[in-house]
Amino acid sequence: MAPGSSDSLALALSTGVGSAEVVDSGANNYTYTGKAGLAGNGLFAAKGFRPGELVLKLEADVTSVLDSPRLGVACEWCFVTVEEVDGGGDGSEREVKLRKCGGCGVVRVCGEACQKASWKHHHKYECKIFKRLYPKVLPNTVRLLLRLLLLRQNNALPQSDWEGFLNLQHHLEDFKAQRDSQSHNTWQNIQEEYVPHPITLLPLPNTLSNIHLTASPTQILINSLTLVTPTYTPLGLSLSPTAALLNHSCTPNTCISFSGPTLSVRTLHSIPKDTELTISYIDITNPASARHADLLSRYFFPCACPACSATPPQTLGRLDPPPALAAALSPTQLDGLETRARILIQESLDPSILARGPSARLKPLQEALALFAPHKTYPPYRQPLAALRAELVLVLLAAQQWVPALVHTLLTYFRVDPFLFPEAVHPVRVVHKWVLLKLVLQVAAVGQEGDEGVRAMERKWELEWGVVVWGLLQEVEGSVVGSHGVESRFAAEVRREGERFRVDVRGGPYGEAGPGRKGVEREWGRLRKVADEGLTWWEDQGASV
Repeated sequence: MAPGSSDSLALALSTGVGSAEVVDSGANNYTYTGKAGLAGNGLFAAKGFRPGELVLKLEADVTSVLDSPRLGVACEWCFVTVEEVDGGGDGSEREVKLRKCGGCGVVRVCGEACQKASWKHHHKYECKIFKRLYPKVLPNTVRLLLRLLLLRQNNALPQSDWEGFLNLQHHLEDFKAQRDSQSHNTWQNIQEEYVPHPITLLPLPNTLSNIHLTASPTQILINSLTLVTPTYTPLGLSLSPTAALLNHSCTPNTCISFSGPTLSVRTLHSIPKDTELTISYIDITNPASARHADLLSRYFFPCACPACSATPPQTLGRLDPPPALAAALSPTQLDGLETRARILIQESLDPSILARGPSARLKPLQEALALFAPHKTYPPYRQPLAALRAELVLVLLAAQQWVPALVHTLLTYFRVDPFLFPEAVHPVRVVHKWVLLKLVLQVAAVGQEGDEGVRAMERKWELEWGVVVWGLLQEVEGSVVGSHGVESRFAAEVRREGERFRVDVRGGPYGEAGPGRKGVEREWGRLRKVADEGLTWWEDQGASV
């Protein structure tokens, strides 16, 4: 089905909640290690998989630490954040409240169970060191390495996990030769970050040679993953020797997600037995030239995946740049346009502008958006336009400009995500739908409170918010098992919200059966008009986008 046709909506409506293609096997590991050509070792499928199946779940061999700014807003054991509503096993909810460790004052936990688990597993070894250094807080990479060394020193790290860490690639000589002044990962920066800290004062394991001690920081930089919330907000670093075996592809067949400390790898589409399992190390929605530069500067290899080996290279299965865009703009013109847009996006993130609030941030973002207006052949899904729109939505929400925020989010839903994340079970796409659902609920609420902009939009397109929420909920429920897993925190949140919504609409015009397929499809036709015409209409009302 063509992008923009909401294939996952049709899937959810035709099969009900859930999908015949989404299977949560419940198994922890259906992989094996094998040779992956020039990439060295890799993980391979021990059986055939369908879209959305779990191929690997890791807990014991995963070491995760929070970024320093996140230490105050997330539990250091289960990684629930104060922005979340934590669900109990009985379907209840509780507000997340964190309390500092009484010893070091650095880490926080959300309750007694997490405090005891964290202390027993690792914090009893590091607490005194953190206390001695306080108020100085070690960088995340140093804390991760320190934990590994302390666990090993206290015989709390299995031999297999320790050997797995020692055997990780380090690219030490490549780091030492790094001359990219824009990269944080220069050898000089690494030395400045690690040398002043007390790792070298620890009684080190006998198996840790001088070369390993020198290379261990680069092993972490090369092999660690970004620890994220279930909705993909970055939290910190996570290192797993098993997950580190997953090689990169710009056309990956699996995706990693986290539910607290649990790391899961799920399929994006069907995978035959004995196929190598791959993930993306970088943002694969970027053009090929940007991907190549990113991989070389951070991981020291040129990509040889099918997308990058094609002539010309491809991005997400399409020529890069698309033929219509290449005919309209020369390479120099295209590079100038995109470079200027990226500069303006970065300008909107400057601390001096951030301090002035959302209205100050809107100016450079609106200027960047205006750069693309004359170029009708520029695809809405191409970067940096897609990233610009995502940033713009965040600022519009902060400014409580609900109508343009909704229109831009609908544009992403219809015209961007089906291209960037074509798989119905891609977790980023499912999260974006969830965010849209939450925004629709907010827009409906401010409309009921009398917001004139929302009321005008409702009248213009005869929108029925209840039908929109129902349809989006069907989509998310139909994909969340395959995107995050039935036992994930995110799936639990979706179930709670779904039950709450169904309770609210009982006795309404549609009852428990909902508006039906035709009713939802009719509403989706209206939403497409909002996406296509909404910004022009909003400007005609005398407002900015």
